[in-house]
Amino acid sequence: MIHRPLKKPLRMICVLLCIAAVCAFAGAGCGSTAGDETQVESVDKLLEKGIRPNEMGMVMILEYHQVLEKESDYTRSIENFKKDLETLYDKGYRLVRFHDLVTGKASVPAGTTPVVFSFDDSTESQFRYIKEGEKTILDTECALGIMEAFYKKHSDFGYKALFNYLPQLFDQPKYKKKKVDYLEENGFELGNHTINHPSLGRLSDEEVQEEIALPVKNMKEISPEVKVDVLCLPHGSVPKNQELMYEGSYDGIKYKNNWSLLVGSNPMYPVYHYKNPGKLLPRIQAMDYDPEDGSGASGSGYWLRFFDRNPELRYISDGNAETVCAPSYMKTRLLPDQLPSGMQFVGY
Repeated sequence: MIHRPLKKPLRMICVLLCIAAVCAFAGAGCGSTAGDETQVESVDKLLEKGIRPNEMGMVMILEYHQVLEKESDYTRSIENFKKDLETLYDKGYRLVRFHDLVTGKASVPAGTTPVVFSFDDSTESQFRYIKEGEKTILDTECALGIMEAFYKKHSDFGYKALFNYLPQLFDQPKYKKKKVDYLEENGFELGNHTINHPSLGRLSDEEVQEEIALPVKNMKEISPEVKVDVLCLPHGSVPKNQELMYEGSYDGIKYKNNWSLLVGSNPMYPVYHYKNPGKLLPRIQAMDYDPEDGSGASGSGYWLRFFDRNPELRYISDGNAETVCAPSYMKTRLLPDQLPSGMQFVGY
């Protein structure tokens, strides 16, 4: 008798709970409406802050060689390299892994732009160990040491790069294994820059395969775990048989590359954009630009200025790794089959 008066309220509660459950199930089964609303709200908030995401915009792979005291052809001065880091950081660029950029999986904070550092020739100026008493430490005046110091001040900038190696592998033979281990442990990547650094366009098919296969063998002898699937073309020279850039063999050594890198000299669109260059990728050499005489017109200084003046062409992140966000009209430029699994286009 004591419980009878509660029957109607209990029935009502049960009915309401059932209705709520059905609504929730229906909402979950009707595509991603709730999720889309959340994304729209998120984009609206970004727009209110003055951030206009454009993940259909262009990105850069920057190209470095030596980093020494004085600036010259294919050499960035230590002073200018430090300025490059400051400039890129202040302009909202953030370092990402090469493989993340070229597969459309680069994730950087909202309002910033992914950029890749690539270093050719694996010189000591890029990665040098020195003795400090009993300890072996990273030289603070080599490229990697400068990057590490900058990263300690600005951890949101990133600490990543692609090192395209030659046999000398940073010119300190006794530290070869130690250096490769350091790069692997810290998320850096290694690319194949051939054995003798020749212009591949002048070689026979067999010679091309020899140049590409032997560095693969050498790296496996140093560290079998290292994956090398990027070919950095010496002088930007493409072999007559272009398929040999990506797959071939020599003396029983097989290789397979997914991308080849040119020497220059422009940015590129993401993998899911119809203007993406595919497997043969352009880079931009790090150099200053002088608008008075036009020197450095294909280098990083020029392109940074270009994006300052044409911000609508620059990749700007929405901070959401699961979406490609851009003005709605850009959806017609999208290659849906090239979108990474789980990602969707969000327009505004």
